[in-house]
Amino acid sequence: MCISFSKTSLEYELYLDVLPKSLCLYFTRLRISVHPLRIQTGRYANDSKPRNERYCIYCNSKAIEDEYHFVCKCSCYTDIRRKYIDKNVYVKPSVYKYLELLKCTDKTHLIRFSLFIKHALKIRDQHVYVEI
Repeated sequence: MCISFSKTSLEYELYLDVLPKSLCLYFTRLRISVHPLRIQTGRYANDSKPRNERYCIYCNSKAIEDEYHFVCKCSCYTDIRRKYIDKNVYVKPSVYKYLELLKCTDKTHLIRFSLFIKHALKIRDQHVYVEI
């Protein structure tokens, strides 16, 4: 099953005006797939893997480490997810809820979501460092 999280229309995104520049960077990178998740990094270099084999190595769930898994499901980020993301998004996660989160225009929600991305990537980097 291949799920695409890409945009379906070309239009100016309101989050660019709402988020502080320091947080806008994290949110934008997630949106345009300029991030270290295996769904992207597994495409390149000598260790490239087919899409269906780009598993999350942090939670050992045999789930593909894509944006949806990173934000809504990976057990590695449970505590930080509770802190920054609305409970209705992660209690019974769905792609629909994830996409609604990406479309959100509320400043408070956007800032909290961006802080989640920032801190979760930091946790991920520390975990990678420990693994090496």
